[in-house]
Amino acid sequence: SKCILIIINVFALLAGVGMIGIGSYVLVAGEEYIPDVGVDVTTSAIAMIVLGVLILMIGCFGCFGAITGKHGLLNVYLIGLLVVVIIEIAFIIYGFVNQSAVEATVTESISTPFSNVNDGSATSGDIATVDSVQEMAKCCGIDGPEFYTGTAWALGKVPASCCKDAAEGTTKCEKADAYEDGCLENSEEMVSQALALVLYILIAIVLFQIICMVLAFCSKGDYEPVDA
Repeated sequence: SKCILIIINVFALLAGVGMIGIGSYVLVAGEEYIPDVGVDVTTSAIAMIVLGVLILMIGCFGCFGAITGKHGLLNVYLIGLLVVVIIEIAFIIYGFVNQSAVEATVTESISTPFSNVNDGSATSGDIATVDSVQEMAKCCGIDGPEFYTGTAWALGKVPASCCKDAAEGTTKCEKADAYEDGCLENSEEMVSQALALVLYILIAIVLFQIICMVLAFCSKGDYEPVDA
């Protein structure tokens, strides 16, 4: 069990570094790839970084404890891992309970910018949000291309971000060439799938950490007590 614990914690160290890297990247460049649909990407990225740092630190205690046989290090490892598991389980429960609230937030966040673009009163921020959502979710309007009925969209025109092959530099394209799906449904589905993926990954991490705790507890019997 000692060797297995060491190997597993090496992977845990790598996972911690990976989470810190991904969280840092999302924090710096996330807005370029994730549309503004009411989800706080910055907070999520910071949480991922913090969790990665905790996993990295706890993994160090696990590795050194398994290598040196110091019960004190293994005890710190077990307690730290237990705290992290409890926090992760709380996040998992919160995520599953609040899935519908997240969808409601998405609906509220994108409705106003889309309405403003449709009636011609949009700010540059509204336009950026609408274009980002339509390009990333491959959709058009709240409920499809027919959403655009304002005077700015006469003669069968829609925003260029509605069309996959819109000419570069243009602001409009033909409604006939637009994505058929509405952005409300696509955005809710995109956010829901992303949230579900995060929650299932967290569940896998929790199971992995519970295995680590069992191995750490069992491996203590393989060592003579040594002062930490």
